[in-house]
Amino acid sequence: MAEFSINFIAFETEFLVENADFSVLEIRDGGKGNGFKYFYNTETRSLVTDFVLADSQRVSTLCQVTIIEKEGKLTPRIRLWKRDKSKSGKVAVEHVAPLDGTTKMIKATVDTDSAHENFWKVIHYLQSVSDLSFPKSGFRVVESDEAELLKSFQGKDKETILDAVRITLGSSLTEADLHLLGNRKSQLDIFERLLADGQFFESEKKRLSARGPEAVWQHFFETNPWIFGYGLSLISCQPLDDEKLEQITAGANIFTGAGKRADAVLRSRGYISSLAFCEIKTHASPLLKRSAYRPPDVYQPSDDVVGGIAQVQKTVNKAIQLVTRSLHDIYEDDGTPTGVSVSTIRPRQILVIGHLNQFKTQAGINPEQLSSFELFRTSIRDVEVVTFDELYERACFIVAN
Repeated sequence: MAEFSINFIAFETEFLVENADFSVLEIRDGGKGNGFKYFYNTETRSLVTDFVLADSQRVSTLCQVTIIEKEGKLTPRIRLWKRDKSKSGKVAVEHVAPLDGTTKMIKATVDTDSAHENFWKVIHYLQSVSDLSFPKSGFRVVESDEAELLKSFQGKDKETILDAVRITLGSSLTEADLHLLGNRKSQLDIFERLLADGQFFESEKKRLSARGPEAVWQHFFETNPWIFGYGLSLISCQPLDDEKLEQITAGANIFTGAGKRADAVLRSRGYISSLAFCEIKTHASPLLKRSAYRPPDVYQPSDDVVGGIAQVQKTVNKAIQLVTRSLHDIYEDDGTPTGVSVSTIRPRQILVIGHLNQFKTQAGINPEQLSSFELFRTSIRDVEVVTFDELYERACFIVAN
């Protein structure tokens, strides 16, 4: 284990957390081949050793973050302390405790009541840094009734616990149900982070060796096809092929048994299945062109939206040209029948693209941009345009609520 910590007198090594832009911080290599890493402020071009949580006239509350390398991983170590500003240099505040019966019980104390919000800002920032590793174990504060319930379950096998839950809920809940619900909720958390956390999205792109942002989303939806089943219509849908969403629909394809690819091909659940074709762009894809077509209130759909609509329409057109009947059998790539027949009458067409927060300004939602987008997408007869945040909320409605 190697530990690296540097104490500097110069206060420019401190980073004021209040209203701070953490994006100016980087983790940099010391450049001496010893594995030393440190926080660096790209704006002030200086080393950062302490995060200032609160700053009063006489005392500052600081969070010193030390980066430790252990077994090839970088982990942060945290030290909370207070600086006495009435003395030169970085001098810790001294607290004199009266000699009484409780003095011997005091080892160290740092009052952070006035700095707890900024402290958690630092913690959340550290958790967002992809180069840093954290322990996988976690904890949860529970109410007293919940604590008693957890205590009563300790040492009991899963089936006993499930029986107790079944009696309480009056249902046939299984262990598979719990795993399914738990996994889907965790996948919704990942969905939300992909939408809101740019650093997390880039780390996933790097982890998957994805060629671009669309490939990240394609992988996520391939892993979670249930999101499309619940999120794209009120009719329950499933992948046409149980193995994958993406399908070849022209050339050697699903209709003739052995081309053009669709990001997702779905079929409705029912006595007779209907087809649905979906093209997946990215949450960052623009929904409208940047400048107004006719100022101040007329905006055009973006090239990505128009191109995506044309793409799914062309995919469906080419696929249906291969079909001679309104009820068609589906084949494997090698020509083996799957036993699935689908209706090919006017397949549904969906484009998943963009995020509605693109219409948000400091003063609120831009109504002209929003209305331009809504008027355009509701005027399209054959293609449903769904934004990524709408897809996320639809999935949450089924799972989380």
